[in-house]
Amino acid sequence: MPDTAKLSDFAFINPATDTNGTAAEAPVAFIPMAAVAEGGGWRSTENRPLSDGRRGYTLFQRGDVIVAKITPCFENGKVALLSDLETDFGLGSTEFHVLRAKPGHDPRFIYHWTRHPAFLRAGEASMTGSAGQRRVPAGFFERFEIAEIEGPPQRLIADILDAIDDAVQETDAAIEKHQAIRLGLLDDLITVPAQIGQTDAPATLADVVGSISSGCSVNADDRPPAAGEFGVLKTSAVGGGRFRPLESKAVWPREESRLKCPVEAGLILFSRMNTPQLVGENAFVDQDHPGLFLPDRLWAIRVKDSEGILPEWVATILQTRQARAFITGEATGTSGSMKNIARTSLLRLPIRKLPHADQVDAMKAVHALQAEIDALMSEREKLAALRLGLRDDLLTGRKPVVAIREAAE
Repeated sequence: MPDTAKLSDFAFINPATDTNGTAAEAPVAFIPMAAVAEGGGWRSTENRPLSDGRRGYTLFQRGDVIVAKITPCFENGKVALLSDLETDFGLGSTEFHVLRAKPGHDPRFIYHWTRHPAFLRAGEASMTGSAGQRRVPAGFFERFEIAEIEGPPQRLIADILDAIDDAVQETDAAIEKHQAIRLGLLDDLITVPAQIGQTDAPATLADVVGSISSGCSVNADDRPPAAGEFGVLKTSAVGGGRFRPLESKAVWPREESRLKCPVEAGLILFSRMNTPQLVGENAFVDQDHPGLFLPDRLWAIRVKDSEGILPEWVATILQTRQARAFITGEATGTSGSMKNIARTSLLRLPIRKLPHADQVDAMKAVHALQAEIDALMSEREKLAALRLGLRDDLLTGRKPVVAIREAAE
């Protein structure tokens, strides 16, 4: 293991930026907090005159690393390396700290350290201020110690971690593309867009739904149930058309008698109360989950057995963009952060009826595309785990960078 040195030995902390020779009205990149991604990265937004730097913005230059100082942005890893800044200088929120690599040090090495879990944990522990307004002080960067790695090894480490970042980003882009294709496929196979929201549509959800049941709220520990325990689902168990049974809580023994609405195969789980963006999230359950029950904010929708309707096909209807827009429009509530939809409103949702054989074919197409998305998600998880391990091994010097590079080759 190499010796350690203070981060301030590698980088200037909140340095002054010399703009002499640059006109006050020269356009510079403007990067607000919202433009910095959680986990690292940024996107260009707009240009502003350099003179705006005198109006309460943080001034930085190409190649700097900016780090959010305020909670929760710091904990969420809002950091960015500005090596691709289109202008020589930039302006951003006063809630950024600026790190500028000292001569002989690679700014990418510093950037990757700002994403290391040890850095984030230590920074969070150093925060000062009142609840909701806590900030990482500049002194934290002066004191924080990193592995004393210098010269070519810094560049090799940065190259390896950059390559992993690129692979993750490419996979994210592929996932986003496939998910967009999936939405288009659902629109094409499941609904007739002109029918959604029209009073003269040939059918409504009420024609195919046999019952809608709800669970109840019970006291539970915020952990998944262990073997032999009963569990109640969180509302986060349903999202993006997927059912996540591990998103559940262990019910207190004295509350078990109050449980109702078990999670069974063939049900459509529907979020009747949630944020405006998430109300109406739903998922099909393809197998029984003994010991799991619904909370009061999730409905269990059961499709009529006699209609020749596939329950999964109905769930897929509810996931289309047109249906989601209908549900959002019907949801009500006095709180801007929470909406609710009534049974009667949901059952008015116009739908397209298909023969059973066409439903089967439609679901085959959806399953095939979902399998591709699942494979990409699995690859993404592997890359993220690899990145986390390499970040720790390389930045701390636990494993020599040359050995890792040779293994990769």
